[in-house]
Amino acid sequence: MIIGFQVVWFACAWGISHQYPLLPLLLSLVYLNTFMSKQSDKKAAYLFLGKFLILGFIVDSLMGALGLMTFMSSYPQPLEWVQPWWLSFIWLCFAASAKSSFSWLEKRRLIAVILGVIAGPIAYLSGQKFGVFMDIKPLGFILLGIFWGAIMWLLIKQLPSLPNHLQYKNE
Repeated sequence: MIIGFQVVWFACAWGISHQYPLLPLLLSLVYLNTFMSKQSDKKAAYLFLGKFLILGFIVDSLMGALGLMTFMSSYPQPLEWVQPWWLSFIWLCFAASAKSSFSWLEKRRLIAVILGVIAGPIAYLSGQKFGVFMDIKPLGFILLGIFWGAIMWLLIKQLPSLPNHLQYKNE
């Protein structure tokens, strides 16, 4: 699941910046379908993914509304500050990879927060290098670090309860 998320992230960044919107759409759907097919409690899985979808929409749209981040989109949007559809897929796939990617941090919350503070803005900087973010202001990177530190703290806090909800079926 970890490598799969990285493939989806790259497909979104490269596909959108090179005008291949079907690539991120298809790979995201395959990844999410694979994740859901392995869930023993699908309702809990959908709820968990939905929480992170909403969280991502709020974070990215807030950054856009504050003028701290400008998105590039393959399609015209009614409001340019609203999170593009492909970022929603990145958030969903990130949440789907959480248990396999971050379970080693369950008892290391401070390390998780530090990783979020550093890696969150780096991921957005990488997206900017691909051209999917037209502009990210310096204050935007600082806020992204704060947001991602908090997101990782929340995520790691939920991980201990996830085996009861997001465990893989034994097949």
